[in-house]
Amino acid sequence: MIILFSILIAVIVVYAIQVRLYKKHGFEGIDYRVKLSAREVFEGDDIYLYEELTNAGRLPLPYAKVDTELPDGMRFVLIERDKKGSSKRRFSKYIRSMFVLKNNQTVRRRWRVNCTKRGVYKPGAVMLIINDIFGFNANSKLFTAVGDNTVVVLPRTMNLEEAFTSSYYRSGEISVLRSLFTDPMMVAGSREYTSYDPMNKIDWKSTAVHNRLMVRVEDHTQSRRFNIVLNMQSRDIEADPTTPSVPETNELCIKVAASLLDMVSAENIAVRVIANAPPKRLGVESVSEDEIGHNILMTRPYSGKYDMIEALRMLAALPMEISLPIEKLLDHMIQNPGFYENGGNIILVSPYISERMINFHSLMKQQGIRVVFYITSTNQNALMIPDDVEVHFRVYA
Repeated sequence: MIILFSILIAVIVVYAIQVRLYKKHGFEGIDYRVKLSAREVFEGDDIYLYEELTNAGRLPLPYAKVDTELPDGMRFVLIERDKKGSSKRRFSKYIRSMFVLKNNQTVRRRWRVNCTKRGVYKPGAVMLIINDIFGFNANSKLFTAVGDNTVVVLPRTMNLEEAFTSSYYRSGEISVLRSLFTDPMMVAGSREYTSYDPMNKIDWKSTAVHNRLMVRVEDHTQSRRFNIVLNMQSRDIEADPTTPSVPETNELCIKVAASLLDMVSAENIAVRVIANAPPKRLGVESVSEDEIGHNILMTRPYSGKYDMIEALRMLAALPMEISLPIEKLLDHMIQNPGFYENGGNIILVSPYISERMINFHSLMKQQGIRVVFYITSTNQNALMIPDDVEVHFRVYA
């Protein structure tokens, strides 16, 4: 009995000592690193995430568990197989890794990760849980992953002709030009004037010859420039004036902007992006120092393939925030043309279209500036849109 009691006391002492040791020194010498297989990808692409856990301490880790949570926009790809042998992909934001580590040992694991949404991502801290030899006393600690673990997910482009339908010239009286970019110095001919044409396009010599109003037909060019105006509001009136209430529609707007940039990437066409988003968040200069202009993001002109990659990187990092109402941005463009000089035509990309935007179109038309709309909602207000306003609505099956 005395021997059994002595053994029990010894076990309790050993147990207490190892509990104390693991609690005090269990995390000493632990190093957790993460490395990604790519630094820049497009939406929907897969990359690999490499985990590396090193135990440089004196204590072995018979039970180590790492709980990893990916940021929004990234998901672990798990392959599941059924009884017939066919496989399917399952996505998870969380994953748990189990390790058994001796002292002075490193273990590595590789995970497939899908980049589901544009953005700039860096896997953050992970929770490391270790246990003692007996497995009864778990201890946890938050570790910040170190390593080359930042990835830029560029917005993926789409076929705008297939994804959008136009309300422009519904009567079929006029053939729509395939491009916005025409040059008044490159006249390809003339045709009869219609109520859709601005007065500054009238060809007076041809009018005198034909004895009726004629307008110039301008050829396409590679030297024109234009603006993409991006509306970060998802609704005309937001519950929170700084946050879109339906961010999915704004994400589609960003994808439309990326698609427009991609369309002209091979041409010598300068494109600027203007948005009611906070300029400081992107390190971009604001339009002006006045109260309104200070909150308007306006990029430098992008032109050519190399510049367009920079433009896509800017769109990838664009925060889902509203710096001011879109109406104030449009008013600022009308009242301060000097800040937006040499901008050319305008493509306004927005989740919705409003009466204020229609008025903006009318005022710009008087100045000889063409405004085209891409609306990421359905064609719900098409009957309210004047015939001279070109609006492209998202097609939903």
